[in-house]
Formats: sequence, structure tokens, C-alpha cells
Amino acid sequence: MKTPEKYIEIVQRILRFIEQHDHFLLSGHINADGDAIAAVIATHLFLQKLGKSSVMIFHDKKLDQRFDYLEPFKEVENFEDSESRNHRIESAIILDVPGYKRLGDVCKLLPEKEHIVRIDHHPQEDEMGNLEWIDEIASSTTSMVYEIIEKSGVKIDLELAKAIYTGIVYDTGRFSFSNTNARDLYIGSRMVEIGVNPSEISNIIFFENSIDALRTIGKGLYSIKSYLNGAVAVIYLNHEDMKNSNPHEIEELTNYSVAVRGGKIGLFIREVKPDFHKISLRSKCHVDVNKVAKAFNGGGHARAAGCRIAGKRDEVIEKLVKEIEKHLNHN
Repeated sequence: MKTPEKYIEIVQRILRFIEQHDHFLLSGHINADGDAIAAVIATHLFLQKLGKSSVMIFHDKKLDQRFDYLEPFKEVENFEDSESRNHRIESAIILDVPGYKRLGDVCKLLPEKEHIVRIDHHPQEDEMGNLEWIDEIASSTTSMVYEIIEKSGVKIDLELAKAIYTGIVYDTGRFSFSNTNARDLYIGSRMVEIGVNPSEISNIIFFENSIDALRTIGKGLYSIKSYLNGAVAVIYLNHEDMKNSNPHEIEELTNYSVAVRGGKIGLFIREVKPDFHKISLRSKCHVDVNKVAKAFNGGGHARAAGCRIAGKRDEVIEKLVKEIEKHLNHN
């Protein structure tokens, strides 16, 4: 299966950019997830094979340690530490980032726009570079990175294959979410042929949790309540519940929120500090939760989005449910 025709022109332009530039900054969005981390690492490994120099820097002080099985993970830097290292940055490839506010302090390291490429599958919020590949239909940014690598002719070794597989399997929920397509399954099968062990990676990402995290997940499931005649399900964890939990280990509650029979929209709300909440939204109907999130200065995809809201538990839930009701009644 060759690179889809619709991608060829933009992929060739990105390859020309890479050929003509060097000393790359690579970064992904704040609160980096598996796709952002894997896309950055895959791009770093690819650039190495081309004889290019790159540095991986995220805003986050600490990345999700589940992904430390990816060999270059230990080379990833956070913004604060990178400031003292005086990296030579002439160009940038920004991955899985819809706009400046989602890049965090790494914005301060960006070169001029003509030296920036942005690759992303989120709805675009800002123009960050003169060369941008935005594909909202793509399952993941990592799958887009694969298209570039494939077109380049570079041989994919096991470490690169692990990164590619990781990003795709993470953002497709083990190839189960509605964003999964035939191309993803093809790429996944190719990475397995190269030597990737699917059960090993899936177990690390999805099924290895601490006892504290599993107890917190239990609290979240026990808290579930429905609204709007069962159309909306809400899972809530307060600040006390969150204190002893690794936030990355309890993300699966987001998917449980939309797993209620007959439900249409799921919300996972956690109080990350007193009276300040992080919300993840999921949809399995016509409602575009990206639009819901944008009403609260958030964003994401039509079926998966997020935002942050200050306020007490009940008022936060009330605001969200009212906004969702508008969209449910729109069609």
C-alpha cells in the first residue's frame, strides 16, 4: 500500500524543507500524550537517519513515564532545563500542536515562520509556520509522520517502528476508536513485521497501573452520574482524590464516561487544584465536542476534546451540561 495520493505533494514539500534545513527543534503540545511524544521521537529518529541534528523539548516539567520504553525518551528535555543549554536552533518541526497556547513556553524557542514546519491532526487554531500540514481526518500525528518517512525511502528499524506503532495505537485506542482507518491497520501491521510486539506495548500503555491508580479509577466509576435523560454521563474526581494519583494512569476514565449504554456524551472532570477543573469530553453522536470545549477556551477533535474551568463542582457541571444541551438540540 503506497502513500495516499492526497498526501504526496505536501509530503514532498516537507522532505525538501528537511533537506534544506538543519538544527531542528522538535516539540509537541503541553500535557503531552502518547501521540505527541511518539511523533516527536519518531521524527527525531528519522532526522538522525538523514544526518540531521535535532533536540526534543517539551513545555512539561515531566513527561508520562509510561513511554520510557522508547529508546530516545531519555533525551527529551523540558523547557526549564533546556534554557541553560544554549541549543543551536535554526529550524523547527512542531507536532500535534493546534496553536501557540498549546505549545507553552517552547514558543520562546521558535525560529522565524519560514523555518517552521507544523504537522498536526487537530483543527487549526493559529498559523505557526509557512509550511503546515493539517489533516483532521488523520487518526494521529504519528501516522502523518509515517507518511513522510515512507516517502523518504529511509529504512525503518525496530526503535523507529516502536515509536510509530506507539503513537497510532495510543490515539486510536488500540485500533478501536472511530478515527481508526485501513491505513492505520496497514501501518500497524508493517511495524509488527519489523518486530514490534503489540501486546507488550498495549500492556505498558493501557494495562499497567499502580494500585493507587486503580483505586482512584474505582472512585471515579462509583461517582458516575447521568444528565439530560441519560444522554450525558459525568465522572468526577475531587482534589483529594487526585492527590495520590498519577494523572496519566487514570485517563482511561475518559473512555469509561462515554461507555454507558444509551449515552451520547461523556465527561471526565477532575479537580486538579481547589476549584479548578480539567475536563475531557467524548462524543459518540452528532455533537462536536470540540465546539463545546471551545465555549470554555478549550479545543480538540469532534469526538474528543478538553478544556479547563474554574468554579465549584456543581456549577462547573451545570455550565457544561447546558452547553452540551444546546448542541444536542441543534440537530
